[in-house]
Amino acid sequence: MDNSNIHIEHPDLLANIADGSEAAMKCFFQSFYPRLRYFSLDVLKDAAEAQDIAQEAISVFWRRREQFRHATIKEVSAFLFTVARNKCYDHQKHLKVKSSKQGEISYDQDSIEDMLEAKIIKEDLFNRIYTEILTLPAAQVQLLKMIFVQGLDTNEIAESLHITPNNVRNQKARALEKLRLILQKRRVMIFFSIFY
Repeated sequence: MDNSNIHIEHPDLLANIADGSEAAMKCFFQSFYPRLRYFSLDVLKDAAEAQDIAQEAISVFWRRREQFRHATIKEVSAFLFTVARNKCYDHQKHLKVKSSKQGEISYDQDSIEDMLEAKIIKEDLFNRIYTEILTLPAAQVQLLKMIFVQGLDTNEIAESLHITPNNVRNQKARALEKLRLILQKRRVMIFFSIFY
């Protein structure tokens, strides 16, 4: 595999991972680890546990990589999020049982499972939106990453880009409008409005 052309949609990515390619696995890790960590953090509100679960899910995939040689990225994604969901569920169950023993609250399996399913849907939606963000011009991608990924405020962005805060607000408005139009065409906004 040519290392310069590795990306998550590469047709031989999973076969190369099954063969032990470090470059292919690095690409895979860089694509899935942040998503799994975000999902787990959103569920558990515990950064250290979220990192552990994201790493564990990818480790489970790595140990079973040969089984996914001929799979699709969508199938692998479903597998990874199922592993992460189950690990979050187990962690929450452990916390609920521990709390219940201390006389605080009882554990409710159905509500935990419903919440985990909603979080998986939310993560998938955010990933689709992020994918569309990457289609915008480079300057707008950089700006939206600074806002939504890095969590910088207007003044921090202005200082970093050596522009005025007003310029940041104007660029943000243009980028979000362009993104809104793209999402409307792809009908992602319909799903987005269900959650927000």
